[in-house]
Amino acid sequence: MDTTTPGTRPTFLTVLCILSFLMGAWGLWNGIEGAFTDNPQRELEEARTEMETAMAELEGQGGDFAVKMMESGMAMAETAAANAVPLGYIGLLASALSLLGVWMMWNLKRTGYWIYIVASIAGLFLPFIFIGFSTLGLLSLGFGAFITILFIVLYGLNLKHMS
Repeated sequence: MDTTTPGTRPTFLTVLCILSFLMGAWGLWNGIEGAFTDNPQRELEEARTEMETAMAELEGQGGDFAVKMMESGMAMAETAAANAVPLGYIGLLASALSLLGVWMMWNLKRTGYWIYIVASIAGLFLPFIFIGFSTLGLLSLGFGAFITILFIVLYGLNLKHMS
């Protein structure tokens, strides 16, 4: 049963949009850091130091699988740091388009839903051009895809309120 009057945004859509605005702002910030700062390289050096310490502790304790996963994670982090600028631009573009779509849905414009879908899917898959496909990358994609699909479905449930 629809209890909203025409032209008013339902509370559920409002909550979804606020969550998306926050995630979009976080995505813009990460894109700016990646494209315009040296934070990815500094964070990589810190992670490398911590990883080497952890791997040294595990090697003598039969943690071969954990060590291999850590090595795979470090290789992916090194590739991401080396490609931080294009990845940052991708993040900026995907986040900006996503925010545009959310803003349009906030204003009850159905077109925003389709912009949001394109931006979300592009934001998931375009980074793999630079990072490549690995086990950890696919696990990361799986988690991101779950959240993306969830929000697409939840926004889809609100399409009836948009024109």
